[in-house]
Amino acid sequence: MGAWGYGPFENDAALDCVADLADADPSAVRSGLLAAMREATGSEEYLENPEADAAVAAAVLVAARLGADPASGSAEKLLASHPFEADGELRLEALRVFDRVTDPRESEWHELWTDAGALEQVLELLAPYRAALKATSAE
Repeated sequence: MGAWGYGPFENDAALDCVADLADADPSAVRSGLLAAMREATGSEEYLENPEADAAVAAAVLVAARLGADPASGSAEKLLASHPFEADGELRLEALRVFDRVTDPRESEWHELWTDAGALEQVLELLAPYRAALKATSAE
């Protein structure tokens, strides 16, 4: 049985994303974050849940670099050991991730959380990350 939970780092795809980034050379973290997020934003096809979960994890890492609480020990370790700048491109891509995964027409992520009766709870958990990204994108 895989990992499952409401938080952005409480599922297998997110945990795998963080582990892959932690194992990468620190200079490759930025490109790894972009790659994970673009798996979700770079296609018009229906977004499958594993890709959405990994993209959400990457987006939350970008927001956490801006000061939002990552609420995950593995994410905190990654942020401490692998410095990267949450530049404009990363911030905008992270916001695109949140828009894409929450679109009810094209996201299995949205469909599964709706079916579980937990969409509002999960959106509340993601709200501080989205707010951190929006605040710095508006500057």
